[in-house]
Amino acid sequence: MAEDICNRINKAVTSTSCPKKGGINRNSWVFQLDQFTGAETRNSTTGAQSGFTLKTGQKGIKAVGRPKRGNGTHESNTAENGSTEVTQTLVQEYGYKDQNGLDALEEFLAGGSKVVYQELASGDIRIYFKEFGNETSKGEDGTGTALTDDNNIMKTTLTGKEGKFPMFFQAPVSGDQTQLAASRAYLDALVTGAEVVA
Repeated sequence: MAEDICNRINKAVTSTSCPKKGGINRNSWVFQLDQFTGAETRNSTTGAQSGFTLKTGQKGIKAVGRPKRGNGTHESNTAENGSTEVTQTLVQEYGYKDQNGLDALEEFLAGGSKVVYQELASGDIRIYFKEFGNETSKGEDGTGTALTDDNNIMKTTLTGKEGKFPMFFQAPVSGDQTQLAASRAYLDALVTGAEVVA
């Protein structure tokens, strides 16, 4: 008699004939892990997170990066016992014009356990570091070595290990709203008016 396999597959895996464009967009909404209460809702059709609750008085920040200058990568390793560890990496570039902008970026990098709702070029929003928050933050800054080089640009890299790939976020849609517009409005209401960079 054959041994039972530990982890059974029961969901169909399919591929679309026309994939969406890749890369990340400018907008991200950043919270810290201890700001969440743990309550969340899911879209009954797609399974995406459709809502969440922050503790009273808590707000996140909105980070607006450079267009087409970032990316996200997710690499999984599954052990024989079925446990999965996914290394999530999120790279974004930010331009700043003065000391206030540089100070904001330094504070952003120093902040611990960030959870990032990242808008993708495809129009989707994915949630990075949802369960544990990011573990490391790296910043690369430079003044440029030639007249045509970028000046006052910081490349930030956030990394963390999670049990799953970055989840999708889809806020409830009302009226003639698009999915992206509804999700942006939902997240914008949960952040302060200030952005990471000036």
